[in-house]
Amino acid sequence: MSDHARDLIFAVIAFALALTVGVTAFGYPVGSSYFPRTLAVLMGGLALLFGLRTWRSRSDARTQVGGLVAPLATFASIALYVLAVGLVGFEIATFVFLMTSMLVLGRPRRPLLFAAVALAITGGLHVVFFVLLGVSAPDSLLF
Repeated sequence: MSDHARDLIFAVIAFALALTVGVTAFGYPVGSSYFPRTLAVLMGGLALLFGLRTWRSRSDARTQVGGLVAPLATFASIALYVLAVGLVGFEIATFVFLMTSMLVLGRPRRPLLFAAVALAITGGLHVVFFVLLGVSAPDSLLF
């Protein structure tokens, strides 16, 4: 499958997802659905712009072997992260997810730097959501 075809498929799926979120969000009162409504409109607009830009560009006839490996690995890692949050808690799952992502996607020359960055991002997210915004932490099975 060419990059052009994959980009068009992604744009259609993203627009359909935005449409689904939008239909659901606009069924609720404005106060409780302001964020999902905004997200649906922005996501739909960006998907539409991306799809139009891709449609207008020239098709690349080359195909890539294993072109689905990276997207599938990304979705699988996010699914594992969501499961890990329910199992070991937000902080541990986020740290492990960020650390693993940086090691896999980056150059693993400085794992201590990656650990420091993952720890800082995890701590920052904890402070923003659980301390400043007062969001309740998700329940976990072990911790």
